[in-house]
Amino acid sequence: MRRRPGGASPWWRDITCAVPGGGETSPVAPHRLVQWRLVLSSKRIPFRQVQRGSRVGLYVPIVLERMARQEIAAYELEGVRPSVERRPVSFSNAHVTLMVLLLLVLWHGVRMGWWKLFGLATVPAPDAWSSMGALDVYRVIERGEWFRAVTALTLHADSPHLFSNILFGGAFLVPLCRRTGAGLGFMLTLCAGALGNVLNAVARPLSYVSLGSSTAMFGAVGVLSGLLAFEDGGRGWRRMFVPLAAGVAVLGMLGTEGENTDVGAHLFGLLAGCVVGATAQLRLNRVGLPGFVGQVVLGALALVLCGLCWWLAFVARG
Repeated sequence: MRRRPGGASPWWRDITCAVPGGGETSPVAPHRLVQWRLVLSSKRIPFRQVQRGSRVGLYVPIVLERMARQEIAAYELEGVRPSVERRPVSFSNAHVTLMVLLLLVLWHGVRMGWWKLFGLATVPAPDAWSSMGALDVYRVIERGEWFRAVTALTLHADSPHLFSNILFGGAFLVPLCRRTGAGLGFMLTLCAGALGNVLNAVARPLSYVSLGSSTAMFGAVGVLSGLLAFEDGGRGWRRMFVPLAAGVAVLGMLGTEGENTDVGAHLFGLLAGCVVGATAQLRLNRVGLPGFVGQVVLGALALVLCGLCWWLAFVARG
């Protein structure tokens, strides 16, 4: 029986072997491995890439070995680049993305006083929410309240502020989540927004305070750019500039106007998103996109992270 990745399940097979069940791994050029991974990703076939010395093996579940070999053989026979490079796996989840944005609207309503309609008199007043969760640089740097990097993303000064962010962010969140899956897309966006807020807090004076999801929305633009840039082993730089240029254009038209506009947060969100997206794509090139269960887990983790940060905010409030 062929050798398997150390510590892995015995139900994985190396498809770089010339013959199914063979004992030796045939050498495969690195650029061909990249293309094989794209083929497997396009067909939603999970895989692992394992290096043993100078040889690299591409492992798939034993139940999918035949399918994987057929897909790669068809690709090699056609002699063309896999279509996933220009037309990646597309998830039909726009409704899920819009539902999450709707939850953000409902949360804003609860914070701004809609809770009075339901008799929830114990809910803190709007100003109390801002005091607990806004990106207060003094409290972040001096008191170590880094949870504000997440809670600030869920707060907005008023309804126009909220809806402007949703209209802009939705234009990029929908294609991002269609590309990565809703769970992974929102987790990457949350990570980009939190990292952008951390960078903004470090760069700002201690007296600075900000809030809003715009950092995460511009972070989604950066994530999409980073994914496109490293989709084919770092050879997709030209395509990354399409969403990035659109984000910069919107930043120039809408993101720099108004007395209370935090241009630094938008720029840091873009930068953080590019880093998060590039890092994620390098990982996806090796393991492929998560399946349905993985998407659910990642989406749940994003919600749990937000809830945990708000719990820490209540604890810090005393």
